[in-house]
Amino acid sequence: MTERPMYLVLLADPAFTDKNLNLIHFAQENFKDQALNAVVVAPASDAAVAAYEQAGLNELDVLTYAQFSKVKVAQTAASISEFLTGQSHSVVLFGNDFGTTSIAKQVAAKLHEPLLTHINAVTAVDAGWQVQKRVYGGNLLQQLTLASDAPVLLTCDVAGVDETVSATTSAATVVKNQAVTDVVAADDVDYQALQTAVDQLEDAKVVVAGGRGMQGPDGFKLLQQLADRLHGSLGASRVAVDAGWVGKETMIGMTGKTVVPDVYIAVGISGAFQHTIGMDQSKYVIAINTDPDAAIFKLANYGIVGDGEAVVKQLLSKLKTPVTS
Repeated sequence: MTERPMYLVLLADPAFTDKNLNLIHFAQENFKDQALNAVVVAPASDAAVAAYEQAGLNELDVLTYAQFSKVKVAQTAASISEFLTGQSHSVVLFGNDFGTTSIAKQVAAKLHEPLLTHINAVTAVDAGWQVQKRVYGGNLLQQLTLASDAPVLLTCDVAGVDETVSATTSAATVVKNQAVTDVVAADDVDYQALQTAVDQLEDAKVVVAGGRGMQGPDGFKLLQQLADRLHGSLGASRVAVDAGWVGKETMIGMTGKTVVPDVYIAVGISGAFQHTIGMDQSKYVIAINTDPDAAIFKLANYGIVGDGEAVVKQLLSKLKTPVTS
């Protein structure tokens, strides 16, 4: 359908091997008869070549850089962007976990190319592709048609994909040594640290979440203390994330994470549908809000009408020592 190659972006860390194989299989199943190239970001080329050269790829490009120890979001995005800038390409596929999506967003911004997330199926149509993506927290599916002559980046939902790939002859291998020291910042985020925070939130038995009512970063520091005392995780509404009070990895709702804890403590959250769609399956909801008519109280098993910061300080005073498991 297109003469420009497709690329899969693989992060060559042992923790990512299963995800990478799932992504390769997703591409083989959804882009049949297309030549698939992969770009691997790795600390060294030998292990990457050994892992993927028999995976049915047309070409395997390995990017290495000397200071690679942990996968860094900005550094990895810069390296991938530099590589793709020099390559004619059509569709570029990434995994769909939070950390990889963070990398994909930065690559899309650097390349000035569109990014579609949460893709779970692709079908060839006349002069392009029809992609199916999850929207509204995964509750609905949306169909979009893409032209084959326009580059696009996709993050693919490979969680349930069989990691068995169609092995063929060895891929042609190109090893490129990337020197990207100029883009490495002291505050560059570790992929693994970012993804661990998200996994902990999704798996948490207790979630302490804040919204506009926390009024700023200091309010979220209090919520983090409460979450720590309860062996829980910190969450937030989109309003708080957009205001810069807390990181994007904490966002719960339609465009964030879905959580199903035993206890969900909502502090200063009004209860708009865009947020509650991400937490309405919680077993017990405790709501704290100054507005007695706030929508969140309709979901709550227990409600406290009061200032969120003041109530949380009272709770912390009662929890002078961490709660034991």
